Amino acid sequence: MLLFVTSMLVATAGVYAQDAVRPSLAGQEASDAREQDVSRIPYNLLLGPVRFRVGATVGVEYNDNINYADDGTAVIPNPIGPGFITIRSNSQDDVIVTPNLTLDAIWPVTQLNTLRLDLGIGYAFYLDHSKNDTDYILVAPKSQVAFDIFVSDFRINIHDRMQLQQDPIQEGALSNVVNYGRFENTAGLSVLWDLNKLLLQVGYDHYNFVSTTNRFDYLNRNSEIVQGSAAFIVNPTITVGAEGNAVFTRYDQSVLSDNKDYSVGGFVELALTNNLKVRAAGGYQWIDFDHNFVNFRFGPFVFAVPDQKDLQDYYVNGLIGHRINAQLSQTVSAGHENQLGINSNYITLNYVRHTLTWNLIRNTLLSTEFFFEDAEESGGFAGVFSPVPLGTGEHFRRIGGAITLGYQLTPHVTLGVRYQGTSKDSNLLLRDYNQNRISVDGTYSF
Repeated sequence: MLLFVTSMLVATAGVYAQDAVRPSLAGQEASDAREQDVSRIPYNLLLGPVRFRVGATVGVEYNDNINYADDGTAVIPNPIGPGFITIRSNSQDDVIVTPNLTLDAIWPVTQLNTLRLDLGIGYAFYLDHSKNDTDYILVAPKSQVAFDIFVSDFRINIHDRMQLQQDPIQEGALSNVVNYGRFENTAGLSVLWDLNKLLLQVGYDHYNFVSTTNRFDYLNRNSEIVQGSAAFIVNPTITVGAEGNAVFTRYDQSVLSDNKDYSVGGFVELALTNNLKVRAAGGYQWIDFDHNFVNFRFGPFVFAVPDQKDLQDYYVNGLIGHRINAQLSQTVSAGHENQLGINSNYITLNYVRHTLTWNLIRNTLLSTEFFFEDAEESGGFAGVFSPVPLGTGEHFRRIGGAITLGYQLTPHVTLGVRYQGTSKDSNLLLRDYNQNRISVDGTYSF
């Protein structure tokens, strides 16, 4: 929200002198401008004041490693008794059909209040491994219900954001998994107070994670999230500020540790030119865990596997948005951060990501993506089946990229083709993988 607010400010920077009083981002003029923007949103269905945009997509993908597996065999000591056990791993390929429906709706309830719905639902059919078909309707990550209220110099946003997904691609710590089914819901509100030179924002969210597969039931949890920021507008091209948040997480089961996560830091946002914008943030993070182990289950036995007690570390992240010319634009992001783990209490992640959008031919859009991750777990049970000390966390690197080509065939029909490749290199046995995905799709906007 804050980045959105400051980007709106930068876009209008040329209109106002450095010390001039600008229109409030939360007042009547902002509401009027928003109403004008709503009237320009493309739509294909109008019911009274409510504007709808409906689209349907059918995609077909070939994936040469749906289970994120390494081809190989390992013989390791038995963790619960004498002798050795043999573990085998083989990758599986398949063709996946994915029908999807998207619905975007916006309703200016009053001149000051706007209700928005963004919903994407879909399904996945595996032609060769039908046991992996989704048992439920997938909900796209950007799905939400949001309500904006303008009161004087305050803007209040009430929201509920949800997703229901099963693809493990976003979790680098996962290997040998096809279905990482999970429902995530974040509901809460944020309040922005515009004091012209100072923007104050506070927010509260309640987060729920519910696994849709028995394998990951131990990840079921809820979190209370409190966050705040203060941004000082030095001039129309420079904004500096402070930020902080607190997250209190409780798990339904006692496999991973309940914890309290705090962070505090500062940020700066720069509009170096009209086409080049930079944001950098950094600070300090500490997480207090209830215990320094995770409970590992092997058959009927449960073991307390060592894990580090608490975390004290810095965080830093940066984002560069650059419009090179009318045809090319790019974004670059990099950072160092700590997240709650899947196999451990937490995971430390260093990352670099780059996207480039090419608009060189009429009705044709080409985009490329690249990412690199270096991550290390605090401990946990990922290393139980490897010849390493018990409780050794996984250290892995992932590198990947994608290229997407879209072509607008008619005003209602868009065609697309995409290639995505990902490679993981792990210090643990049978947790490396290489994956290639090729997909084609067609979208019809009603």
